[in-house]
Amino acid sequence: MMNAYEYERALNWAAALGAPLLSQNGVRPPYSPAACRAANFDSEGILRKLWNVTDGEGVRELARRMWAGMHNPSFQEIRLLLSGMTLDQRQAYVESYREREQYGELYTVNLYMDRLTPAGIAAWDLGRLAFYLRCARLEQYITEAEEEAYLLHTAVRARFSYRSWPDYAVAYMAGRQFWAGDLSEEWSEINYGILRGLLTEESTPWRELEWEIDLPEPPVLVP
Repeated sequence: MMNAYEYERALNWAAALGAPLLSQNGVRPPYSPAACRAANFDSEGILRKLWNVTDGEGVRELARRMWAGMHNPSFQEIRLLLSGMTLDQRQAYVESYREREQYGELYTVNLYMDRLTPAGIAAWDLGRLAFYLRCARLEQYITEAEEEAYLLHTAVRARFSYRSWPDYAVAYMAGRQFWAGDLSEEWSEINYGILRGLLTEESTPWRELEWEIDLPEPPVLVP
């Protein structure tokens, strides 16, 4: 039976999956609701403009979509295609698309596919969802108990998909690049800097909370 301290650490671990976007929006660790309110970012606008989420049902549907994988299925499909080629064949195939719209996706998959676990870029969807769940809690679209349940379901998926916070960070970065299709050095450096800080700076959840943390069994979600 998990005690209150262990349960709180598990919840902090789950919330820390959303650290890249929380940090990007000016939230300081440990990413509590109070810290999010102090950062004063537009949580309502983020949910509404990006996902048309304005209530609890919208949050539930967003969670289902993110758990199923928004971008990871496409990443894995390309990964499977390239895995049947030699390194030279892969490079030639990707270069043959340089002037086409798909080049950014192909380039990103080729760049990261050998560095990722079988879970691929699931970290991108799971990390975003952890952030959106906090936004939904701030807007009172979901209760504290509902946020905890969604976070723990998200945490279990992340915990068993990757081996460490660096593993998770690489998958998150790959997912973000795959989604954006932006290969510019400036854009990559901005996002790399955020992830590097989470992995190396003192007093960040990614430094203080071990990846192999014990997680409680998530509660059953109400349909």
